Amino acid sequence: MSKTKITRKGQITIPKEIRDKLSLKESDNLEVKIVDNFIVMEKFERFDNLRGSLKIPDKYRKKSWKEIESIAQTEHAKEVMNE
Repeated sequence: MSKTKITRKGQITIPKEIRDKLSLKESDNLEVKIVDNFIVMEKFERFDNLRGSLKIPDKYRKKSWKEIESIAQTEHAKEVMNE
């Protein structure tokens, strides 16, 4: 078990052994939330960092992310209504 303390600015240092075990590195993004009175941090990838890693079907290539999101929401709603 490792210990850390909160600085005047509300910052904490994640101990090295934990960073190493979870492959955390400088400028990684963490989501911080409270679960059952515990502070829980989870690593997440920003959506922008994933750009280029997914193959976009041709029919969506010239659409904005906002348009694609709207289409996805509409298609999801149709699927939910058919359940």
